[in-house]
Amino acid sequence: MASTFGWLDQDDAQRAAMNEVVKLFQDKSSVDELGIGPIRDAFSNSFFPGTSVLHTRIRYLLFVPWLLLESTRKGQPIDAARIELKSHEVRLIKALLKGGMTSGVIGSQAQERLLTMPSQVYWPALQRLGLIGWDSSIDAHLRRAGQAARRGRDVTEGDVDEAGGPDLGVHRDIPAPPRDLLKTATFDLRADEADFLQSMLVRLPGGSLLSWLAARPRGASGAWPWEMPAVADLPETLSASVEHARRLHHAWHGAPLLYNLMLAELTRRDDLVSVFDEALADWESELSDHRVFEAWSRPTFWSHVRALNPRLRTSTQDFVERWCGVAERGEHRGEAARRLIIERELRLKGRRARLHHAQARETWSPGAGTGRLGYRWGIARSYLTDLHEGLTRDDASTEEIL
Repeated sequence: MASTFGWLDQDDAQRAAMNEVVKLFQDKSSVDELGIGPIRDAFSNSFFPGTSVLHTRIRYLLFVPWLLLESTRKGQPIDAARIELKSHEVRLIKALLKGGMTSGVIGSQAQERLLTMPSQVYWPALQRLGLIGWDSSIDAHLRRAGQAARRGRDVTEGDVDEAGGPDLGVHRDIPAPPRDLLKTATFDLRADEADFLQSMLVRLPGGSLLSWLAARPRGASGAWPWEMPAVADLPETLSASVEHARRLHHAWHGAPLLYNLMLAELTRRDDLVSVFDEALADWESELSDHRVFEAWSRPTFWSHVRALNPRLRTSTQDFVERWCGVAERGEHRGEAARRLIIERELRLKGRRARLHHAQARETWSPGAGTGRLGYRWGIARSYLTDLHEGLTRDDASTEEIL
């Protein structure tokens, strides 16, 4: 029987968070079958604050504020501003497609039927980065900006601030948009746009990896953050955190592989038994090749994780610690490891636990949960690559601005 779930969102931040959960379910390889999510997300949020798996390209951090300004500066009522914002976002989709963008365009298929617009996807990030100055929902922002625009339209010169217009809730220093933004557009940052975004990212509080790399975006390459050339120059605190994340990335991968192997055995899929058995053998080599457990202080690791996520459940820590223990001892194919996986799934899913209930196995997609822990590096690397290319771009060849 198919399962469904629903939720009530109270604001745009909650809506964005739930959309992220839905996105994770759509990607079968990233489904968290054994509950590593609270640890994975603690590292992701620490390394790359404000990012989301729903994000695609960094220029959306400018697209959305530009469209907000365009929808509110006339001071129209909120209903009209809301309709205009959506209309602009649909036009932006078409402009990006016309500009030759073949990937990363949010809503490229749905267009007018798109339910979650880029403004909703990027809203929490815009607030986190300070590009949107008001702590409010999109609707509340449209209402307040519209009111400010109406006041600014009629007041005396002394009531208008020195920046030359009313405060519409968007950062004052944001570069002007291209003149033909809604006719044809690309994800290429102009140099002034890249310079502005770099300044916002560098000022992120907390000493994040994203902030550090934004000052030197050329170094953001490699399949994983610990493989980028700049990793050797990381400050000590960041370096230690990245090293913990690296070791967990390798150590954890065997758990979902064993989970899938056990399901293949239970469903008598001999072809899949061979696939996951070989994958486990490769992972065993990976542990030694990458010296995963050599001089790894797990008490220090857990202190670090607890500092990143103080609300981490003890049961999650116990499970992951016990998994690391059997993996370090080379006992990950034994009965103790199998019982550990069975008990963990049963605790998380109850009657939906596939290893415990035959009917639940009908929902198994082979490979579920075997996506590697990447901590949103792919999104951050895309941002930083765009940023680096923008900083080195000759603006004489780019679009005319307003």
